[in-house]
This record gives sequence, C-alpha cells and structure tokens, in this order.
Amino acid sequence: MSEKFSTRIGDFEGPLDLLLQLIEKNQLHISQVSIAQVADDYIAYITNLSNLPKREAADFLVIASTLMLIKSASLLPSLNLLPEEERGAEELELRLKLYQQMQTASLDIKQLFDHQPVFWPLPRRNYEPVFAPSAELVVDNLTNVILKLLAALPKISNLPQIAVKRVISLQEAMEKLIQRIERALSLKFNDFAPRNRAEKVNIIVSFLGMLELVKQGMIEVNQNAHFEDIDMQSLNPTLPRY
Repeated sequence: MSEKFSTRIGDFEGPLDLLLQLIEKNQLHISQVSIAQVADDYIAYITNLSNLPKREAADFLVIASTLMLIKSASLLPSLNLLPEEERGAEELELRLKLYQQMQTASLDIKQLFDHQPVFWPLPRRNYEPVFAPSAELVVDNLTNVILKLLAALPKISNLPQIAVKRVISLQEAMEKLIQRIERALSLKFNDFAPRNRAEKVNIIVSFLGMLELVKQGMIEVNQNAHFEDIDMQSLNPTLPRY
C-alpha cells in the first residue's frame, strides 16, 4: 500500500496548489504582480476552511502572510521591505514556478506509465533465513560501537528566547481609524499612521483596515497623485460632509 504524504483539502493539495489554481484560473503568469492580484481570493478561501489540522493550517498561514506582504508592497511603493522580506517574496514566486513545472512533468510521466508497464515482478524464490554473524561481532566490539554512538549524539542546547511583541489587529485598526475620522470628519492617512514613528507592520495593518472600510462603504478616500498622502472622509450620513 502506498502512503499519501500530502493532505487533500477540497479541490487542491496544500497551499501552493491553491495559489497556483487561483493564478491559472485568472489566466495569469506567475509573478509577484499576479500573486498580489489573487491574495484576496486566497485569504477568502482559507478563511472558510474548517477543521484544518494545526500543521496544515500553519503552512497556509505562512503563505498568507507572505501574500499580504507582497500585496502591501504593490499598493505602497514607498514601503521599504527588509532583505529577508524581499527574499521571502522571491522564494514564494520561485517555489510556485517549480511546483508548476513538477505538476506538468507529473502529467507527462503519468501518460508514460499508463501506456505499458515498466517493471515486471520477478519469480518468487523461497529462501531460508540464516543468521551468520561476522567474526568481529563480539561483546567488546559492540560495547565500543555503542559508546562511540552515544558520544556522537548531539548535545542538548537551550534555544534563545525572545518576547513576541503584540501587533495591532485588523479589527482594532479599523475601529481606531473610523473613530478618528468621525471625530475629525476627514483625516490624512499619514496623520493616522505616520511613517517616521509607526512600525512597518502597523502601517500595513492600518492600510489594510482603510481598504476594508472603503470596501464596506464606511469611508471614501482620495489620492491626488502617486506617492502623495491619502485623504479619508466618513460616509456616515449623520455627519456633515466637507
């Protein structure tokens, strides 16, 4: 019996398979631009998954976090990524291309194997098992080998511990943003999340929160030119408009 080493969830196997299907569904070539375009569909799909084992869920969340980083970088060109963040985005693109090549190759191999058998079973022979130890297999030699194996075992070392800093959630960013806009009637994005003081992750979460409020029809935004600040205004009918 063959063992199955991948978990099939719905119509796809693993996070890369889901991402590749979304890109091919939209008839796009694999690039960071196309990956950013399907990020919302990917997040929406995995949000609806239930009873997903923790190990598989972690794989999906790692891909999702990289997708959000790529999308944020495409929407905010002035956002400077760290070297490891850029490598993560490039590695995801490379992994996706390799996965696509493997899928194509697997179909070709399957066609070859389906036409005719490649291996034939040999005639079964009845052998009588016989234990024939080497002349060097004595107690002293076994003891020395065991001692060498024990000495070669890796030493247990304590891994360094770091404190995980709490990051503002998307819901918190949306609530704070709508409160600020309703109090001031209008607000600039840089006043809400200034680049010189706010951490990069908070800027990204705040930006995604702004996009979600626009999607829900709670605020409207305006940007006069590329890389200029974004003006935000409430669409609450109970407040005066300016």
